Amino acid sequence: MKITMIGAGGWGTAMVVALAGQHDDVTLWCRREEMAQKLRTDRENKEYLPGVRIPVHVKITSDLKCAATGADCIILCTPSKVVMDMAERIKPYIEKDVVVVSASKGLADEKGQRLSEGIAGKLQEITNRIVVLSGPNHAEEVGLGLPAAAVAASSQKEAVELVQDIFMSLVFRVYRSDDVAGVEYGGALKNIIALAGGVLDGIGLGDNSRAALITRGLVEVARFGVHFGAKRETFFGLSGLGDMVVTCTSNHSRNHRAGVLLGQGKTVEEICEGTHMIVEGIRTALLVNKIAQKEHIDMPITEEVCRLLKGEHTAQEVLENLMTRAKKAEIETYMGNE
Repeated sequence: MKITMIGAGGWGTAMVVALAGQHDDVTLWCRREEMAQKLRTDRENKEYLPGVRIPVHVKITSDLKCAATGADCIILCTPSKVVMDMAERIKPYIEKDVVVVSASKGLADEKGQRLSEGIAGKLQEITNRIVVLSGPNHAEEVGLGLPAAAVAASSQKEAVELVQDIFMSLVFRVYRSDDVAGVEYGGALKNIIALAGGVLDGIGLGDNSRAALITRGLVEVARFGVHFGAKRETFFGLSGLGDMVVTCTSNHSRNHRAGVLLGQGKTVEEICEGTHMIVEGIRTALLVNKIAQKEHIDMPITEEVCRLLKGEHTAQEVLENLMTRAKKAEIETYMGNE
């Protein structure tokens, strides 16, 4: 079985290392030949995942035709904003009924289209075996072989079970779900809450504040997902609560680190210029806030994060606005609360 990873960032590299422990035919595609050559020579992604060795049998190439042709499973793991472009580019080379896994976290466009929906649209003449993989998985830990778990979601039972078989190992457990929307929204929107969690740390708040943010943030993310057809219970699983906890509390999280800098007064431009990694939460927050306003979905944390990103509010003003909102019941169906 040939497995191809499209994207050589930290997460793509970590997954390749994990997969190489279970499979003999694994290919990693890099956008730049210069980087591909460096990875072939060093067997280490020093730019995105230093300290993790890439097994010698992993093929590394910048030739997309070579990477995609003959693959039984293709995993798209690029920044969310280029996933649609990559789906279009692999189209001439992939086999009929190939399994395509979306391992990126974000939205496809300003209309709120999910990545799997966009991929399915691009590849509808070739395959409907589209699977989403998400969960609380930092590349730094997965690359080192530390135990982790994820959830794979698809409307195609055979495809999702194949992904379980491909990824499952002694240190990586994969559960399955048929709630594709819930798994994708959880993985994408938790990055917004992770930004807010970083802001709290940036202004020196404590554990109580973080716990409150995660709890109410989960309610907000679930509210958005349910509005678009997701199952509420999915948000209490690995791709929702699990991923939110880890991204709101870990220094491995680039969204959390960006939030810390926001809390310390840095601008979005300064933050982005200071890292070579994509901070998905910034793009997702701005997209989701527009959609929420259009659909009249109450998302106060997201709204305030966007005001901070745009420089309209300071971190302290954001905190005050959230803490002084009108009183309400915790459970939205309690005592007629709206």
